[in-house]
Amino acid sequence: MKKGLISFISICLLLLFWQLTASYMNQPELIPSVPDLIKALFQLFPTDTFYKSIFATVLRGISGILLSLAAAILAAFLFARYELLYELFRPLLTIMRSVPVISFILLALIFLDPEGIPLMIAFLTMFPLLAENLTKGIINLKPGLSLMASQFRISRKNKLIHIYYPQLKPFLFSGLVSAIGFGWRAIIMGEVLSQCAFGIGGEMKRAQLFISVPELIAWTIIAILISFLFDRGINRLSHIKWNIRFSNTTSEKNYTSVIYPIKMTDVTFQYTDIKVLSHFSYTFEPGIIYGIKAPSGSGKTTLLNLLDGSLKPDKGEISSNKEQIFSVVFQEPELLPHLTVMQNICLPLASVYNHSYSEEKARKTLEIVEMEAFRDRYPNELSYGQQQRVALARALAYPSAIMLLDEPFKGLDKALTIRIIDRMIARQTDQKQTIIFTSHDQEEIDRLASVIIRLQTVN
Repeated sequence: MKKGLISFISICLLLLFWQLTASYMNQPELIPSVPDLIKALFQLFPTDTFYKSIFATVLRGISGILLSLAAAILAAFLFARYELLYELFRPLLTIMRSVPVISFILLALIFLDPEGIPLMIAFLTMFPLLAENLTKGIINLKPGLSLMASQFRISRKNKLIHIYYPQLKPFLFSGLVSAIGFGWRAIIMGEVLSQCAFGIGGEMKRAQLFISVPELIAWTIIAILISFLFDRGINRLSHIKWNIRFSNTTSEKNYTSVIYPIKMTDVTFQYTDIKVLSHFSYTFEPGIIYGIKAPSGSGKTTLLNLLDGSLKPDKGEISSNKEQIFSVVFQEPELLPHLTVMQNICLPLASVYNHSYSEEKARKTLEIVEMEAFRDRYPNELSYGQQQRVALARALAYPSAIMLLDEPFKGLDKALTIRIIDRMIARQTDQKQTIIFTSHDQEEIDRLASVIIRLQTVN
């Protein structure tokens, strides 16, 4: 049985219970029958105050949401960036959430104009919930996805709607649902006590003063319906899917025609007290495939991160053309769960090519890694090895001078690895990219690498 039908039956049972209670009590002035309630509701429609009051309350609600959300976004970014600031304001947010709404209203009645009280109450009610939720969301952003977006030079718009927004979405909409639930009731309560000229709460107060119970209940039903519509609207917003924004470029550009060497001179790097590279010097020449082999913890990943600029050396120098573009396979696939395999590969390409050309390049690289049959799957529908192949396809598709691959064949069986390596060698012969990859597998190193670099453990 569908949820909508269950809800309809529930409402019918509630109306039946109300009608039976009204008939039993037989006091129509205090407990009106269902027909009397419907009559009172329809009698409101022709009046001018009906539409003005609904408009005033809805406007206050929307204004309160937008004002609270804007302030919460700004506050959340500051709180996430400056922990001391967050700790300083956290008690204030707790107080704002804990103080009864009626206390705010009574204080506001003393100092403020009655017409502005509902909006102020909406802000005080909704802001702390949104600010705390968004702060948690920003703090929990995955650094790996941000690094991936930076390395592949994803455009600002695509970064916002496909990297940051999906991660913040659960925190944003859970905060909105809670904030609107509290805020809507607070607005009407503020209108009741401040007796605004127009507003659902003001109409409810006037109905109460004249002991017009059917009209009071009719306005209550209107308030419930509008609250329901707000809730449905937020639910609809949460299901909106944003398209990737593609460039208008229609032709291939040769991003690998001029490749410069990368020279590392006396480079040292350490994490806190653990030194992983010490006085390392090497020159990576253009168009060569380098394989880096070393025990775990010897600095293979660190070396790649130094090369792509995501880490800076403690000592020494790394010199290369700053305009050179890197494509990367990270330690983890770093795929976006809300995008399909094809979309994950096309997202970095969108800054460079138009939609059709991006998909064509993505399709070709999916064939290299034997994942073309999975183009419409989502990452959570793939095994780890399949996700790794998608990450490799993304790096192969991106127009870069240098490819940095951190254990790109992890989770793949031997036969598949050999087939992919052979296709990569054939491709590199034509494109002359510099490829620097790491691996624990000697067979992978021997088959793919033209030059092998062995890193030693630093004592």
